[in-house]
Amino acid sequence: MPADLLWIVVLAGGHGRRLQGFVRDILKDDRPKQFCQIIGHHSMLRHTWDRALRLVPADRVVTVITAGQEYFVSGEASQGIPGRVLVQPANLETGPGVLLPLLWIAHRYPNAMVAVFPSDHFIWEESRFLAHVAEAVGIGLRCPDRIVLLGMEPEGPETSYGWIRPGSLLDSAPLHREVYSVASFWEKPDVDLARCLQQEGCFWNSFIMVGAAEAFLRLARAHHPDLFATLQEASRWFDTSVEREAFAAAYRQLHPMNFSRDILEPGQDALMVQAARGITWSDWGEPDRILQTIRQFDRRPKWLPALATPEETKN
Repeated sequence: MPADLLWIVVLAGGHGRRLQGFVRDILKDDRPKQFCQIIGHHSMLRHTWDRALRLVPADRVVTVITAGQEYFVSGEASQGIPGRVLVQPANLETGPGVLLPLLWIAHRYPNAMVAVFPSDHFIWEESRFLAHVAEAVGIGLRCPDRIVLLGMEPEGPETSYGWIRPGSLLDSAPLHREVYSVASFWEKPDVDLARCLQQEGCFWNSFIMVGAAEAFLRLARAHHPDLFATLQEASRWFDTSVEREAFAAAYRQLHPMNFSRDILEPGQDALMVQAARGITWSDWGEPDRILQTIRQFDRRPKWLPALATPEETKN
């Protein structure tokens, strides 16, 4: 893997509203989930950083947060804060949240390859997962105009995830890896449709993406030129005394935009999906998913009795 080309973008700017009640009632905290220690002694953000640092040096990690979250990041300082932390003025969903760090990287290293890691994922088989990411980097280098999405092998008919229907098998994969074109996306299907998607061999959309920085930016420029132009203009002021004011003005011109729905889906011809099999993966956006995971691996976090039923606590 060409480590000198690869950068990791860590998305940590969400407010975690769907998990807010759980965090407040059970963990006795008001911070967003990515800054919480849900299992073990590290925050979800720290786990994501540790994952990234197994692939790249610390100075090639760029984390994006939202104004007001600086305090939570500073709490990680004792263990080291890798790379650069970018503070967006407001959380306008994943559209601006992904493009902001991509522009920061591309301005300095136009030939960079980028892997995008959300910071609220549970991943058990980390070495296997990182091997998939490394393979996706290799595919991206051979296909610099396309973006590779990691499609997780579904464990059930999940209705709160996005799904990817694969198209034709491509010959750009190393060895025997499965890499497909993208036929279509489904967002939060009902249970009957989710069963059909699973039976058809569709994948959960992990929102873990790998590709050339320019490939991401080209897709954004094609499908949302106004968003791209506004952020690109502000990016001229990175690392200057007026950076904060420039991005505050830019964000006042923007509206919330979902990167998957508004940029990836209309640009699906530029996408590939790589089957990431044999990985226990969960997007910890809902309490039920967290409980399912800790039961699956027989974990006993100290907060469990506060939420478990009497029978679960006894067992």
